[in-house]
Amino acid sequence: MSASHGKPQSVQASATLSSLESSNLDEYRSDRDGRLLLGGKFLRVAIAVGVMFACALTPALLKQIPAIQAFAMAHENPDGVLESIEVSACVLLIHGSATLLALALCGLLRRTLDRGRRVRLGLEINRHVLLWLAGMVLAALVVDLAAAGFVQVLGVAGGEQPASTGPAWLVAVESFSIAFLLQGIPEEIIWRGWLFSSLGERRFAAVASVLGFTALHLFSQGGQQNLLERITYLALPCGFAITALIVRFISGSTWAAIGVHGGFHVVNYYVSGSLRLPGGSVTWILQGLLWAAVGLLILAVHRRRRIPASSLPGT
Repeated sequence: MSASHGKPQSVQASATLSSLESSNLDEYRSDRDGRLLLGGKFLRVAIAVGVMFACALTPALLKQIPAIQAFAMAHENPDGVLESIEVSACVLLIHGSATLLALALCGLLRRTLDRGRRVRLGLEINRHVLLWLAGMVLAALVVDLAAAGFVQVLGVAGGEQPASTGPAWLVAVESFSIAFLLQGIPEEIIWRGWLFSSLGERRFAAVASVLGFTALHLFSQGGQQNLLERITYLALPCGFAITALIVRFISGSTWAAIGVHGGFHVVNYYVSGSLRLPGGSVTWILQGLLWAAVGLLILAVHRRRRIPASSLPGT
């Protein structure tokens, strides 16, 4: 005999309609206990990949606009304060489009896919998070100094200082905007901000935010010449992604992760040549291992001083 025998048909119809209404987007949100289903987890990782590609391609597409190309050609050698400000603003706006798009898309995901769940981007600004950001930029300098020491010992030093292609102020603006507005800020908003929080800030979230981000760098253009170098290059993004995740979890702020990511790029640009850091597998692996060591050291100190192990992700 059916378990629903004896129930009014209107009650059965209401229950059926309710289950159908909750079977579309809700199946990608969470179960009755508020935990994400497996399909919802992988959907979020796929979305993060798509958003990252969209943010990376946006500045390149903007540069193809005829008006912007004409402006760039007319101001190849800016002269005067006003023209310098105009060129700087153009550079910041083009690269900043990646950050704006990441903010817009992740904000939209919070209001739709994650509606009703406590998902946060971790972008609140205060003195505490600014100290974390500055500290991670300083850590990037320490990592490069340590890597330089190792390559000297190994006898493989030989990097060259990148040649400046314009006035010092323009080089500074462009290096900052690429390091932070194009790469550090949008990518960390996506992977350590939205995705980590959307996946619940537990073990799966930690692994996905590091490995997903790392795997995408198989397609990056970091000086790799062959398949082997494409694989060894992954040690670098994996290493600093581990530290970015750790400081995001400990500080509660994505700005700490942005300090790791943007700091890596800007420090690498300015000091890798003078420190004679060669491009290649040895340097990538060294930097990756050093970054991972920095993150694990921060985590060990934090666990020892502040919190029990049971409150860490996945425990």
